[in-house]
Amino acid sequence: MNIKIVIDDLEGLRMSKMKLKTIVAVVIILVVAPPLYFGGNLLQALLILVSALGSLEIASLTDQKKHWFLSLMTLAAVMAMYYINRSMFPAILAVWVIVLFVTELLRENESSDLTAYTLLMSILLGLGLRCISVIYQDGAKTGFLTIIFVLIGCFFCDTGAYLSGSLFGKHKLIPHVSPNKTVEGAIGGYLVGAIGALLWGLLVTTYLPKELVITASLIIPAVAQIGDLSFSSIKRRFGIKDFSNILPGHGGIFDRIDSLIFCLMAFNGLMILWGI
Repeated sequence: MNIKIVIDDLEGLRMSKMKLKTIVAVVIILVVAPPLYFGGNLLQALLILVSALGSLEIASLTDQKKHWFLSLMTLAAVMAMYYINRSMFPAILAVWVIVLFVTELLRENESSDLTAYTLLMSILLGLGLRCISVIYQDGAKTGFLTIIFVLIGCFFCDTGAYLSGSLFGKHKLIPHVSPNKTVEGAIGGYLVGAIGALLWGLLVTTYLPKELVITASLIIPAVAQIGDLSFSSIKRRFGIKDFSNILPGHGGIFDRIDSLIFCLMAFNGLMILWGI
């Protein structure tokens, strides 16, 4: 009898967590959709918000004490990478490296490799946001349809991997990085992401070269999983489950956009190859 009560309680807790996660996901969509659709100042405001929250997560990797100075400096570096001309990148990186080393000298009992991770994540966040601006360079209409293409390839892969892994997962993928991910989940996620992106690309984003759509559909789901695993290794390095708890049931900003950052950079690279 007692065992049954415990099982029922655990099932109820699981359902409540799933309900919370679903509600928060709906809220995220409602907040993000208008800026992505209309572009312009709304999109700028969304990117600044993501930059600020992401910078705070980067600066507080090792403990719960928020390092406000480093957060502000990280935000400044990220926004600089977003707004400045590409020719200014070396100068921004040089200044940012100096700031990080000075900050580390003023800290006590901090891991020395925190500087490297802070630099890496700052660059990734800044480049990811810059890639969004490139996608919207021809206007909000095509920008919105194109960003949906990337989002489908990325997040369909994530959902497909979760469902495939839950149903068929037997063989661990990279257990020392992410113990719950399986080979079957990775394959299922890749197929779902690739098919979803390909259908959207061929039926909706008809203004893009067909070869680009096909190539991107094959690459984005693979890159999404690399991004997810890469950020999982960072969390494992610092002994944290999530980058923050700002999104109940989902973790932090980086927990939601880790794979997307890699997908945006990959797609931007393909755009350059195709001369777009």
